[in-house]
Amino acid sequence: MLTMNIWTKVGLCNGALGTVLDFVYANGQTPPVLPICVLVQFDEDYTGSSLTARFPRCVPICPITQISQNVGQKCERQQLPLKLAWAMTIHKSQGLTLKKAWVDLGPSENSPGMTYVALSRVKKLQDLIIEPMTFERLQAYKKSTFLQYRLLEENRLDSLSKITSKMEMLNEFDYMH
Repeated sequence: MLTMNIWTKVGLCNGALGTVLDFVYANGQTPPVLPICVLVQFDEDYTGSSLTARFPRCVPICPITQISQNVGQKCERQQLPLKLAWAMTIHKSQGLTLKKAWVDLGPSENSPGMTYVALSRVKKLQDLIIEPMTFERLQAYKKSTFLQYRLLEENRLDSLSKITSKMEMLNEFDYMH
């Protein structure tokens, strides 16, 4: 997974997924020295050119130097803007469309809507596997403070709606007479 925006116009942006094909080192260099680049074959979302016709959507990703100022001291580090993404959090998956997803929703919903986000990352239901859930997990939302607040707000809005409707009817009646 790409961890920064490099060329958003063609799809090389934070969260772009691909497969590492190879590491390219300078002559005589080996790990732990950083490679010159990592050859990554990005998924279909990448629309730019390819390094080679043999591997479509193949892009060299080079180390990037980042500079920061800390307490008057300049710090510099060089790293590859890539990380393994065998798994990701639901928050990180927001905005992504995945080919396939295996989702473990955990014992409860910590933020409202996260279950929806997790289950809506794939286009087809057959591309989704959901870790077995307990009945308690399905019932947990009923005990959630988020649900209690939502129900209170829905009741408040429903009451306002009824009052507004009555006022409109009275105004219409006054207008007619």
